[in-house]
Amino acid sequence: MAIEKIRGIVLNSIKHNDRHNIVSLFTETRGRISFISPIGSGKSGKIRNARLLPLSVVESEVKFKANDQLQFLGAVNPVYIWHDLYFNPMKSAITYFIAEFLNKYFKEASQDSMAWRFIVSAIDEFDRMDRSPANFHLWFLIRFLDFAGITPDFSNYKKGNCFDMRAGLPSIFIPPHSDRLTPSETEVISLLLRMNLTNFHKFRFSVNDRRRILEKLLKYYSIHYPGLGNLKSFEILSEIFI
Repeated sequence: MAIEKIRGIVLNSIKHNDRHNIVSLFTETRGRISFISPIGSGKSGKIRNARLLPLSVVESEVKFKANDQLQFLGAVNPVYIWHDLYFNPMKSAITYFIAEFLNKYFKEASQDSMAWRFIVSAIDEFDRMDRSPANFHLWFLIRFLDFAGITPDFSNYKKGNCFDMRAGLPSIFIPPHSDRLTPSETEVISLLLRMNLTNFHKFRFSVNDRRRILEKLLKYYSIHYPGLGNLKSFEILSEIFI
């Protein structure tokens, strides 16, 4: 039994019984780990629960037991303090959406320290952002394509092309299956691939446009990672933007 200090991003917390939750963290060094976490009571319980909100970044000393499927999560301390994520309604909706997306994506325990650092850096920027965050989740999904290994190759894109979502390529030919985007939808994707944290607020989309873009992005992810297309927080996010 080894004691190890870990740092992790909270992906999910669900009730296990009256005394414990199951908390899933995406850790910097071990990938996804699920823990039994005491709920606590009184002031200390409220503090602990506040530290384990989705996308919180915490550290803890864990006694890893090789034969235990669920490790025990003792005292947790915040690595970063988010000041706006849970209080701004729009940011809060986006936060829960990203957390649900990552919780489904990181369903396995694979370690990816570069993805971990990207997520932390992105959420830190998001928390401090003072301009409209309406497109942040679109930017996040576009940038995360690199870590998922499914970034579309638009190097030979020409206006009028369709996008074959199975192949990840634009084409002058219509693919012989339904997993494709129209030329106008493909043009939007080509624009989104140029989106960054400096310019993403300049992309003007209607509520319906943003919803369709998000649907198509999630469908693209789900083709390559089954299960990512059906997120409960999608509808909540849509309602916030209406």
